Amino acid sequence: MRTLKHVLWLLATGFVVVVVLQNFDVLTHKEALRLNLPLIEEYQTEPVQLFLYFLGFFFIGLLLSYFHGLGERFKARSLIKKHLKTISNLEEKVETLKNLPVHHENTPSRETEIPEPD
Repeated sequence: MRTLKHVLWLLATGFVVVVVLQNFDVLTHKEALRLNLPLIEEYQTEPVQLFLYFLGFFFIGLLLSYFHGLGERFKARSLIKKHLKTISNLEEKVETLKNLPVHHENTPSRETEIPEPD
């Protein structure tokens, strides 16, 4: 399984390298972003290479997905703490029950036994 995982990572990395090398001219092309809204004057950034836009939007996506999952992680962490507390309480109960003195079982005497039918 580990070798398959390594092979898949190598294939994915190789694919990315091939795409970048074959599109190097496109990725190094400089382009400016502009914003043209009716109430304010047009705004235009300095021309920047396209691969920087790709990297920037990729990292923005990583941050958004991180913050999106943050609430779920806090909920899971509190649920785990609650379950660990329940487990420790149950372990304490088991220990107290183990330490109780053992009483002899009440076994029926011969007089109280029900005779077996013939």
